[in-house]
Amino acid sequence: MPPQLMKGTLLLVGLAAAFLTEASSALAVELETPARIRAAIQSALSPRFAAFDHAAVEIAVGPIDARLQLPACPSIEVNLPPTNTAMMTARVECLSPSWAIYVPVRLHAWVDAVVAAMNLAPNTKLSDNQLTRGRVDSFSSSGGLLTEPAQAEGKILRVGLFAGAPVTSTFLEMPVVVHRGQKVLLTLTASTMTIKTTALALEDGRVGESIALENPDTRKTLHATVADDGTVEMKF
Repeated sequence: MPPQLMKGTLLLVGLAAAFLTEASSALAVELETPARIRAAIQSALSPRFAAFDHAAVEIAVGPIDARLQLPACPSIEVNLPPTNTAMMTARVECLSPSWAIYVPVRLHAWVDAVVAAMNLAPNTKLSDNQLTRGRVDSFSSSGGLLTEPAQAEGKILRVGLFAGAPVTSTFLEMPVVVHRGQKVLLTLTASTMTIKTTALALEDGRVGESIALENPDTRKTLHATVADDGTVEMKF
């Protein structure tokens, strides 16, 4: 090959290699990054937690596959479910260039709440030494978190709990203070008088419940509300 032709060929090869290198670099710069997508999701979620004054909120965005090779987006849009849940899916999209992906998101809202100080069996009547305060994720709880141990003391735990598990109001019920077949003091209250008499409980009763009673003199059935002290009350 003539020297001049060889030089020209080498020059063209060099220019082509340089062009491909620059094009490749430009393409890499124009790809969307998982970090920007993650930041867009967190930014979209943040306003929802403005009212969580006493909670430490954490937003855990799921993995984003870097192999997707998404074109860089000048304005990423994030669409979220209407309500907050522990697990949700964010739709992340770009209008131009057009692409969309779905990203899992895990939410945490840590609060101080009442928890079991030890393993507790079902039907346990709770006392102060069985309760303490701990860090609880409100998104993982079924609701009804308690802020003070006194709110649970003296109540019956309907389910078993491991140490550290939240004690919620949905797990609790008042103890039975009136038993079927028991003679109880019945207080009948009217606007101008109060009458006290004895009645026979026809069913078990917890504080605040209305139970059936029998008047031992008339054999008639009536309903009255169980009071804290184990008596029953009825207004007429």
